[in-house]
Amino acid sequence: MFAATHAVAANTNARTEPLPSASVTASGDALLRRISIERLAILVSSAAYGTVLVLATLSVIQSVHISVGYGAELVAGVGVATWVAHVYAELLGEHVHRQRLMHWDEAKAALLDGLPILCAPVLPALVLSLAKLDTVSEQSARVAAMLVGIAQLLAIGFVVGMVAPARRGALLIFGGITVAIGLAVVVLTTWLGH
Repeated sequence: MFAATHAVAANTNARTEPLPSASVTASGDALLRRISIERLAILVSSAAYGTVLVLATLSVIQSVHISVGYGAELVAGVGVATWVAHVYAELLGEHVHRQRLMHWDEAKAALLDGLPILCAPVLPALVLSLAKLDTVSEQSARVAAMLVGIAQLLAIGFVVGMVAPARRGALLIFGGITVAIGLAVVVLTTWLGH
């Protein structure tokens, strides 16, 4: 993760100024215009990483675990453990990169850079919790949680398509590729787990 998130930072041509308004088309995207390309790349990377891990976790959870609440706990636990591992790796990597102890602001940035990893399991875990409340069946909750994860990947792909300089159909292309990769991870994880 360190290499992926810092590849942009290491690039001397990396843009750190806010996104030009021409790159973002919808009026509701004011937030994207205020975030630097470097920062957005780190957040997108973390969001994709966290969501793919959630999908992988969902693909191996059994129905019996969902009905007693272990499914939601496992998904949330994977998110928290992955975030802690990400922060730890970031701090170690930054220490090596800077050749000195990190200042609090730098450590805080590492904590925030991984925040999308921590957020990725929230909605899928809530959906899984519906089965514990007996509002939906275990299998329905699992499928719905996977659909939520796939929707999250699609949203990430749309963000990338909106800001990446490409032809007009890039939004759909990036969204489709992101979902396809997420589905491939689910299939691979299911295949390896059974």
